[in-house]
Amino acid sequence: MTTQELSDAHLLAAVRGGDLTAYGALYARHAGAARRLAYTLVHCPADADDLVAETFAKVLAVLRAGRGPHVAFRAYLHTTLRHVRYDRVRRDRRIEFTDDLSRYEQVVPFHDTTIARLERLHAARAFAKLPERWRTVLWHTAIEGEPHAQVAPLLGLTPGGVAALAFRARERLRQIYEREAAGAG
Repeated sequence: MTTQELSDAHLLAAVRGGDLTAYGALYARHAGAARRLAYTLVHCPADADDLVAETFAKVLAVLRAGRGPHVAFRAYLHTTLRHVRYDRVRRDRRIEFTDDLSRYEQVVPFHDTTIARLERLHAARAFAKLPERWRTVLWHTAIEGEPHAQVAPLLGLTPGGVAALAFRARERLRQIYEREAAGAG
């Protein structure tokens, strides 16, 4: 007898015995009915084909483990197909499709201490390379936050002169810092 002439019960016993060609015969015999049922459960043909493929794979695994039906393969197959579909629906309910991920993004500021230490080192080296007068004007105006009028008598300049000197000092500090950071210091 060929596999097409055997009953489902004989084919199921053969599959449990390790005969995969018997499962191929069961597939050929029942795939059309499974597809028709799948098309009633889902609207997309690709989803229906995926559902059928997953169902047949699941049933094969059950049969190879020695479980599953001994007769009434089609009823078992259709029940498994419905369960696979229901499992997918439950799984997809937990998945939220959205274009806006902002509520899931947690902005945690990252502070790299190594980079911060390196930047401070470059800044200190650049500051040390400035002339004393420029370091003084930057210290009082930028670090201490003193107004130009208050710093002017210390340097023997007018408040406008302090502003111009501070501007030139900041620009030169930036240039030296960039060279230090680039490694050409």
